[in-house]
Amino acid sequence: RDQVVGATGVPVCGDPGWERANRNPGRPVEYRRDYYGAGTPSADVCTDAAPGRKRLRWYAERVHHFALSLSPEYRYEGGRFEDVAVHVLYSPGDESTWGNGVAVERTERALAWLDQLFGPFGWPQMTNVHRIEGGGTEFPMVVMDGSADQGLIVHEVGHNYTMGLLANNEWREGWLDEGFTSFQTSWFWEAMGRPSSYAANEAQTLMLDLDDWSEPPSLRAEEYRDFTSYNTAIYSRGELFFHQLRYTVGDAAMHRILRTFYQRWKYKHVDEAAFRAVAEEVSGQDLSALFAQWLHTTELYDYAVGKVETKRGTGENTWVTRVEVLRKAPGRIPVEVFVIAEADTVVARANGLGEREWVTVETRSSPREVLLDPRVRTHDWNMLNNRKRLGFSLPRSLAPPPGTDFYLHRYFSTRSARDRMTVGVHPTLWYNDAGGVTLGVRSRDDYLGRFEQNVALLSRSTGWGADDGVEHFDVFLRARNPVFLRAPNVSQTFEAFKVEGRFGLSARLERSRREHLTFGPTWSQGIALEWVHPDDFRYLDRGLYDDAGTVEAQLTSGVATSSGRWQLGLRTSLGGGLAYNSDGLAASGRPGLDPFYFRGQLEATARRDLGSQLALGVRVYAGLASGHDDAPKQRQIYFQGADPLEQLTNPFLRSRGALLVGNDFNYQQPGGAGVRGISSRVSTAAIVALNFELEQTVVTRPEAGLFNRIGIAAFTDLSHDIGGSAQPLLGERIRFLGDAGIGLRVEHRIGDTHFMTRFDLPLYVSRPELAQDQAPGDDEVRFRWVFSFEPAF
Repeated sequence: RDQVVGATGVPVCGDPGWERANRNPGRPVEYRRDYYGAGTPSADVCTDAAPGRKRLRWYAERVHHFALSLSPEYRYEGGRFEDVAVHVLYSPGDESTWGNGVAVERTERALAWLDQLFGPFGWPQMTNVHRIEGGGTEFPMVVMDGSADQGLIVHEVGHNYTMGLLANNEWREGWLDEGFTSFQTSWFWEAMGRPSSYAANEAQTLMLDLDDWSEPPSLRAEEYRDFTSYNTAIYSRGELFFHQLRYTVGDAAMHRILRTFYQRWKYKHVDEAAFRAVAEEVSGQDLSALFAQWLHTTELYDYAVGKVETKRGTGENTWVTRVEVLRKAPGRIPVEVFVIAEADTVVARANGLGEREWVTVETRSSPREVLLDPRVRTHDWNMLNNRKRLGFSLPRSLAPPPGTDFYLHRYFSTRSARDRMTVGVHPTLWYNDAGGVTLGVRSRDDYLGRFEQNVALLSRSTGWGADDGVEHFDVFLRARNPVFLRAPNVSQTFEAFKVEGRFGLSARLERSRREHLTFGPTWSQGIALEWVHPDDFRYLDRGLYDDAGTVEAQLTSGVATSSGRWQLGLRTSLGGGLAYNSDGLAASGRPGLDPFYFRGQLEATARRDLGSQLALGVRVYAGLASGHDDAPKQRQIYFQGADPLEQLTNPFLRSRGALLVGNDFNYQQPGGAGVRGISSRVSTAAIVALNFELEQTVVTRPEAGLFNRIGIAAFTDLSHDIGGSAQPLLGERIRFLGDAGIGLRVEHRIGDTHFMTRFDLPLYVSRPELAQDQAPGDDEVRFRWVFSFEPAF
């Protein structure tokens, strides 16, 4: 069959099939066969093709690459921008997305944008081909696009400037190709009145910078850790470099830089030195710091408002404000300084080079506030120190920073901002048998979705509906990831609390890092110190707590990885503790108890898909909590799930008669040996356990919120006591405990929160007298149920 052909250059002779495939017969096809004039090679070679074949000769000058695409199925449409012919080839079925002039018009629009940004297109034609795969590929005079999306077409046609006419070595300096055209595409959307990609790109790049994942765009392609790192540096960080240059020199100068660069270097090979020379010449600025830091390093930027001095100006109704701009990180870039007054705002600019710099601003009304970089253009990672209100304000230790966004928190979504802290506030309500109905108010802080993730909860038990009628004020405070402790891949958590008969302190330091950005094992290590002291046993379940305080230190480590179709995980914790009560170290509510104990846990998990809807999960667990004597009850290893201190921050679980542990609820918080059908009070000094789950997905609705996946499962949990003393519940040591049954899994998404409702029926329990909802005379096999809002493991 006759082929329809698109290629680099012009068809000097032969039939590319455009006439036959033309879907707009009213518009003549433009071949541009004589574009190169006297230099055009002879057309004679196309006349003697064998029967059933045809010959075409394509010719192009000043190109460094060549592309050709052909198919007998191609449909053709043509157009023109200025002196450039536009050819569009697409497949049957593309008429609504590519045909009827859609792709032609978008290609013409791209050429028009690039013409005014750089200058006139330097070749005779542009061919846009709908390729089989997604994405796009560029060649001189030819782009192959996976769709007719306007942004994709602007990006790929832009390559004819930033890769073709301004030829560069993409292997050595890919940012001057991919980063450059990504930048001009973002600017195109701004010019069209659409949001720029800058904000999202800058925030995503910043998170990589903070965790030391970023690599500079100047590396050779083979020097990057992996292909994702290459793409991130070349496309995203490369694009940001051009945005930072535009911010530094201004829009008008940036436009002149691009046009001068194109006029001077068209049809030549370019590099960083060529572009920098033009940029410095046109802008009249020394851009060495900008080029060095953005292309050759991944420095962090952090500017802060220092001292602010105000006084009346010499003129009538004028005020002079002097602002000290502090540079607190190695990155250097000009900084916009906004002085907001009662009736006017004045903007100045600090050069951002020195560690301290003073900027003087004159306003026509009394100044009220100073802001640095409110447009978020300096890549400043910590913008909590970029604002200062003049006059009286509470110290930072007592109040959130100026500009904090306060809002009503909706429980399932926490608001996050790039340029300020957010504080969400909401009421709380729960119940337990000691304090009855408990009312409170909780605040949740956040910056960048990573820092200052603080929680403050003030609550009061009313005694309503409870026999004990305890009325207490309680407080829980958590400080997580303060900005002044920032370190790559590290998280810090500090807690202080007095809650429902317990008070204490805790501190945790955790480090987690993946071997590569998107693949490979994720390794984690941590250290924790926790002090918990029970002081009011009206709240506490005597089946879970001894009358002893504990101070415990732990080292944790873990790894998560994949091998073939298996998802594998391993977590360990090793530590030791000290038990005491009000009478001193040698007491804990049980005479003669050794105050020191060891506590360690190991958990290994493996999951594998056995098909598109069937999955297998396996968990192996071992736990030990003992010394010369058994550890206090609250630090023993539990057969059913989490231990009491793991439940400490959950008001629906931690106290006697709480909502999820009352007589009408059989709840399991995962942990321990994971024998879900057993009473939550059963513990011992040492356990080994094995858990199996086989799960079949029956409904999948990824876009749904409340019910996005439903599955059914079969499970069994097997455990064995390998140490410990007699159990109070039985008067004897426990050996083997196990269960088996079926369950229902329902996954939900509400706001930003994803969670699972798990409803299990442990129909078989090896020791029915220890079952969670046991009754006298129960058999090993009977109807039982347990539920949770978390996966079993």
